[in-house]
Amino acid sequence: MSESLAEVWLVRHCALLPGVVRAVVLLAPQARGGARVAASWPDAANAGPDLLAIASAALQQARVVLQASPPGPGASAERSRLGVPFGSGAAPMGAVALEVEKAVDPDLIEELRAAAGSLELLTRSEAVQRRLVTVLEAVGIALDQPGFEAAATAIAAELATRLELERVSIGFRRRDATRVAALSHSAGFDARANLIRDLEHAMDEACDQDATVVHPAPRGAPGRITRAHEELVRDRDAGACTVPIARRGEIIGAFTFESAGGHVFDVETVRLCESVASLVGPILELVREAQAPGLERLRERLRTRIAELSAPGHTRPKVVAGAAVALLLLLGFASCSYRVTADATLEGAVQRALVAGLDGYIAEATVRAGDVVRKGQPLGRLDDRDLQVERRKWAARRDQLNEKHRQALAAGERGMVNVLSAKLAQAEAQLELFDDQLARTQLVAPFDGIVVKGDLSQSLGTPVKRGELLFELAPLEGYRVILEVDDRDIADVAVGERGRLALSALPGEDMAFAVERITPVSTAEDGRNYFRVEARLEQPSEALRPGMTGVAKIDAGSRRLAWIWTHRFLDWLRLWTWSWWP
Repeated sequence: MSESLAEVWLVRHCALLPGVVRAVVLLAPQARGGARVAASWPDAANAGPDLLAIASAALQQARVVLQASPPGPGASAERSRLGVPFGSGAAPMGAVALEVEKAVDPDLIEELRAAAGSLELLTRSEAVQRRLVTVLEAVGIALDQPGFEAAATAIAAELATRLELERVSIGFRRRDATRVAALSHSAGFDARANLIRDLEHAMDEACDQDATVVHPAPRGAPGRITRAHEELVRDRDAGACTVPIARRGEIIGAFTFESAGGHVFDVETVRLCESVASLVGPILELVREAQAPGLERLRERLRTRIAELSAPGHTRPKVVAGAAVALLLLLGFASCSYRVTADATLEGAVQRALVAGLDGYIAEATVRAGDVVRKGQPLGRLDDRDLQVERRKWAARRDQLNEKHRQALAAGERGMVNVLSAKLAQAEAQLELFDDQLARTQLVAPFDGIVVKGDLSQSLGTPVKRGELLFELAPLEGYRVILEVDDRDIADVAVGERGRLALSALPGEDMAFAVERITPVSTAEDGRNYFRVEARLEQPSEALRPGMTGVAKIDAGSRRLAWIWTHRFLDWLRLWTWSWWP
């Protein structure tokens, strides 16, 4: 408590209480020094040794002390001295002592007790404010520094200066042991020094007990193991206080505060140290994690997760970890059928191409791609007018030659008969040629089937060359499946393997097939390499049509689930590593 606040309180209450001659406010010993006079009345310079003795007795005995004394010079009645401690617990925060000109009655004692209660509240409020200011300043220092080491060292130095301590040390846990990270007023230190070893032992002692350890312990404090703290201050007759740092219910480090020789930690200073450690410690840990290497951060996270699994509670992480372990076991030991997936196209087992038998023009088209046709059904026709004219010309010439041939026979001209016979044979040959060409102008279906390719309805009058493809037909039964197997999977496909086919036009019906042929040459298309694999449908459906596309899956034996889901990546990684390996 500040002197000004104690003096204001004392002046006011001495005016309210009747018969007060002298008064003094005595505060309990702090970390440095003994008991301190906060205020006296009416003479601020000298409270009197007799009155201080009453206040000290009340403070040490933690009870009301009453003493009668002979009347002073010029006084006609006996005076009394009264000491009342304030502060709850076995260790009072201070005491108030009064000297009155009359015998002390119970009412005066109760009035002084009530007044001392308000002084306790003022003292606690001031202490809380002081702790808050100290903690906020420490947080500001931690956030203002460029790195972890600088922040930890600056905080340790600031706390040592503000609390008038000999040394402040900060340590963090690593592999179930605490390591000193910063010392006040020391930018560097030897981790193998005896002092550092003693500090780490003291920090471990507090962390293992998960409680603040103070040596010497304040009056009324719970019992703790303090062997390491005794060793730390053995040669200096000083005090030591270690406060563990907790984060998410786990001890991550500790603050160790050391007082100068002959001084110990009081309750208020211990509370201040605990406030600083509880707020500043986790902030330093966050800064340390942010600057740690990636591998170390990963290791710390794994260690934290493992600690959560071994600790009581944490039901959700345990359920997730159990599910992950079960999944890994399933992937590592369970097997299932491995199937190679490939794009598939349906083709007819036999396909017939209808081409232009001669040069000409398209005169008629009666079907188009997708139409079902019967054997002998007309599909289209080429323009035959020029051929008809030429045929009639040769037919008329053949008739003339026949007439001349009969006249030569009748006249007995054997030489002329032979010449006319040769010309007549030539005319017959030309007529047969024109008849054959006229037949080629008629495009008819060679068998029952479906038009796979060809639509001449938009090309009427267009000239065509001899041998140009006009229609392509496939039979309505006898199909084969063309699979485009990726070159990464071709090693798992063999002739005779079976599979299932699902077509886009018939997604609800899958059909069985068997692999019959593997083309040993790969094809590059659309940025990928694939092998052409031919398969035969075992039970074709009447709804099938050439040109249908879908997805096929080839049964390639049994494999581990882990291999099925990872072999593509592992193969890529193996190839990439080999390509870069010297």
